[in-house]
Amino acid sequence: MGVPLRLLLVVAVSSLHAVAVRAAEPIVKVDDSQRSPQFESHIRPIFREYCFDCHGATEELSSGMDLRLVRFLIAGGDSGPAIVPGDAQASYLLELVSSGEMPPGEVHLPAEKVQLIEQWITAGAPTLRPEPEKIGLGVPLSVEDRSYWAYQPIVAALPPFDPSLESGDHSAVARAPIDQWIKAAMPEGLTFAPQASRPTLIKRAYYTLTGLPPTADEQRHWLEHPSPAWFDEMLETLLASPAYGERWARHWLDVAGYADSAGYTSNDELRPWAWKYRDYVIRSLCADKPLDRFITEQLAGDELAGPKQGDWTAEQIELLTATGFLRMAA
Repeated sequence: MGVPLRLLLVVAVSSLHAVAVRAAEPIVKVDDSQRSPQFESHIRPIFREYCFDCHGATEELSSGMDLRLVRFLIAGGDSGPAIVPGDAQASYLLELVSSGEMPPGEVHLPAEKVQLIEQWITAGAPTLRPEPEKIGLGVPLSVEDRSYWAYQPIVAALPPFDPSLESGDHSAVARAPIDQWIKAAMPEGLTFAPQASRPTLIKRAYYTLTGLPPTADEQRHWLEHPSPAWFDEMLETLLASPAYGERWARHWLDVAGYADSAGYTSNDELRPWAWKYRDYVIRSLCADKPLDRFITEQLAGDELAGPKQGDWTAEQIELLTATGFLRMAA
């Protein structure tokens, strides 16, 4: 299931009660328990960054050399085997990268990566698992690639325990789950800002989600709302309003390079139908369309629409309109 666009906004707005910042944690850590470098986790990423464009990504291989699998390295190319497992000094690949001859051009492998390749060959060019019998064109995603955090399914997670609950210091207790996550990651010495008043929260939510101030009637309604969940109810009301889609669509449209005219030419010709793509983005936000579907429609809406049979259906028109993304300046 894709992540709804609305969810991304709710996470942002729900943190209006408090703000804290922490430096990013490293995403990938090398398993130091391994005795030697492994092809999948240590060597293949080097080849992907520096070598696959010429030696694996396309059907035509430079010098007949394919670096995607260890057995291809052993088989070699036009100049013979690329590696001799267990004998780094006899391995042609190590000679090329050590001398700076490969990769060609100004960008060469850093010394530590050359050393890693040498250690790997000396260890016998080990792999973490048996290699596939067949491999298609291009560079498929490996098990390590697929384990990257961004590709993992979303799972429910309990927020960290708040010690303030046991200490009795209720002034320091996080009031919402997202606050508990923030508090757990706050550097020592930082504390939450004072609890915002209801009028302040109303203004923050309105300006963040719709860009518009609350009317006098709306302000009065939420100030006098008796429900303990009034803030959540207000967010749902704002997310259901067309103004929400109109405000937040502009962020996507800016990145997509949306414009009503082709301003990059001297004639500045009008795009009379560009607004249809703009309205598609607004509708998608208001409909809480899953993010993966939103992106897929813009990249391949014509493929999803299928062939025309009689009149175009409303769904087909919507999908074709989504591909207006491909005609924008970006």
